[in-house]
Order: sequence, then structure tokens, then C-alpha cells
Amino acid sequence: MNLTGSVNLLKLEKAGIATIKNKKCVVIPIEENDLYVSMDENLKAKAVYLDVNINERREPSQYGNTHYCKQYLSKQYKDANKTEAEAKSKVYLGDFKPYEFEGSGNAAATVEAPILQTDGEDDLPF
Repeated sequence: MNLTGSVNLLKLEKAGIATIKNKKCVVIPIEENDLYVSMDENLKAKAVYLDVNINERREPSQYGNTHYCKQYLSKQYKDANKTEAEAKSKVYLGDFKPYEFEGSGNAAATVEAPILQTDGEDDLPF
């Protein structure tokens, strides 16, 4: 199943918008949001991960959303920040609903192909 939706980054703890080098940017504090930073061999950040859970709703919303997204917090963060972790576990980051790519059906079933009459011999090389 393919899902489409959006995540509200400003729902993250102390996230905001700032202008940096004349560009509007989303700024998200790393520690306050339990983000994982992956480093290369030169200790340069190469990726920052926000862990999320995508859960199915019991019933679709009025807009057809069938799934919702919440941040997944690490055990270390939960242990160190018990009251904050409990509050954050209730914050919805976004909603999702199913969609199909254009032309994502079985193209082989819809292609016009001529029907050839054969004499019953299998002349295929495999």
C-alpha cells in the first residue's frame, strides 16, 4: 500500500523557523527531539534521523486519512526524560491516506497484443 501525507515539523520540541544566510530554514534541536546523528569517519554529520511510528486508524478520518504518524522515542530518551517522553508520545506529527501512482495497475493486463495461432510446438529457446 502506498501512503501520502504530511508531517508538521513545528510540532517537534522547540522547533522553529529562522533566517540563516538569507534563507528561511526549519531549525530542530537535536537533543530535545531525540534525533540520531550519523557521522562519517571524519566525524562529519552525514545524516540526521527522526524515528517515527506510522499507525493505522480504527476508522478513516473525515478527510480519508487511514494512518497517523507519531515520533518514536528511544528507550534512553524515555528513561532520562520520563514526563517529557509521556507528553511527546501523544503528539501527532501528521496524517496519511492511501493513493495509487498513475499507471500503477498491471500494465500487462491492459496492453493490446495480437493473438498468434501456433501449431502447439514450443519453439521458445528456454
